[in-house]
Amino acid sequence: MAPLVAFVIVFALLLVALIKFKVTPSVGLFAAAVIFGLMVGMPATDILNNLPAGFGNMMKSIGLLIVFGSIFGDFLGESGATEELAKGMVRLFGKKHDLLALNLVGFILSIPIYFGCAYIMTAPLVCALQKISKKSMKGYVIAIFTGLMLTHSCVAPTPGPLAVAGQIGANVGWFIIWGIVVCLPASLLVGWLYANFVVSQEERKQARAAMREIAENDELIAPDPTKPSALKAFLLVIFPIALIVFASIFSLFVTEGPAYTVINFIGNSNIALFIAMLVTGFALQKYIPKKTVMQFIDEAANRTGNILLIVGAGGCFAAILGATTMSTDLVDIMSASNMPVILLGFLLAFFIRAAVGSATAAMLTSVAIAGPVCVATGMSPVIAGLSVCLGAHSATFPTDVTFWFPSTYNGLNTKDCLMTTTVPCILSGVIGLITLAILNAFSGVLPGMF
Repeated sequence: MAPLVAFVIVFALLLVALIKFKVTPSVGLFAAAVIFGLMVGMPATDILNNLPAGFGNMMKSIGLLIVFGSIFGDFLGESGATEELAKGMVRLFGKKHDLLALNLVGFILSIPIYFGCAYIMTAPLVCALQKISKKSMKGYVIAIFTGLMLTHSCVAPTPGPLAVAGQIGANVGWFIIWGIVVCLPASLLVGWLYANFVVSQEERKQARAAMREIAENDELIAPDPTKPSALKAFLLVIFPIALIVFASIFSLFVTEGPAYTVINFIGNSNIALFIAMLVTGFALQKYIPKKTVMQFIDEAANRTGNILLIVGAGGCFAAILGATTMSTDLVDIMSASNMPVILLGFLLAFFIRAAVGSATAAMLTSVAIAGPVCVATGMSPVIAGLSVCLGAHSATFPTDVTFWFPSTYNGLNTKDCLMTTTVPCILSGVIGLITLAILNAFSGVLPGMF
């Protein structure tokens, strides 16, 4: 059977399994890999060889990063550093600019911390601010949700973007830099300006008196002496990012010698996150009662198994897909249809995320199909990878559990959830795609693109 036809059938079966029968993504992706291989007539020995090879290659590229990054984020959350950073940002930007502060809080927190954890941690602060200011809860949710989802989907070391960068062969440091460049304007335009627009004029009038009250109420955002300071939390968050990014930039100017060797070693993604995990653990140990750093690492490592299994199963599927002619078949179809290459990864990830409700699964499946096609046409691996990430980010629909977070934690109804999750994600995704298209036009002269 032709690979494209087989993929359409297998993909439809995968959607039914995930949506109708609630099959876990790891089981669904692995089964899809086996079924696809059999349908295209791949010899059994090749299937058996490609499955562990795909899993192993994925673990080799990002397995350690996922483990170290998850534990790193757990240290920040368990110690209360996340909450203190959020309050510190509100103090820094002023209470009148609380939406801007919340948006930037989300943008920063979701780089090292998984989206669900970060949202749950910040939801009480969002509710407390809204109760005093009397502004629309929708505006607050848009601000925090947009910032969190953008960096969760597009900026490593979150597992999804890491998997995309590893699968497509992009430099992780530059993938982080350009991911931030693409996402920050989209986050501010939607998570700040659009969020303010949602707050109606009538609500603004009602909020004026309340804003005088919040201006006099410092207890809400006052530092908690029993938790890490906002500055310490911020420095710990950016520490591994700074190591990785500095090494990537340094290597542009120095390519040999002792300094290059040391900085390139420390700036390696695995080493940087390992160091950050340990530094964060010992720096925050006194804020995590009844556990030593090593005990906490053991417990946190147990919780990463599901993420590793999903990513590994995605690697299996990618290996089977890559062993067929599907990529070249897609190139031929695209050439005939004149579809812009940058749209392929975006749209594929968009529809897969909308259907299966998992951004990570959508990225893994899409980059395996669209990634080789985009790179084969001469596109930068960074541009191709980010187009997939933005597509997965944009499709936050009721099939995704994150769609219901504002309902669960902030008391919004389904209609309001659409306004605060689906619409902002689509708007910010399109803005990010436009920014990406502009960068693509100059990718030949921009650093780190190839």
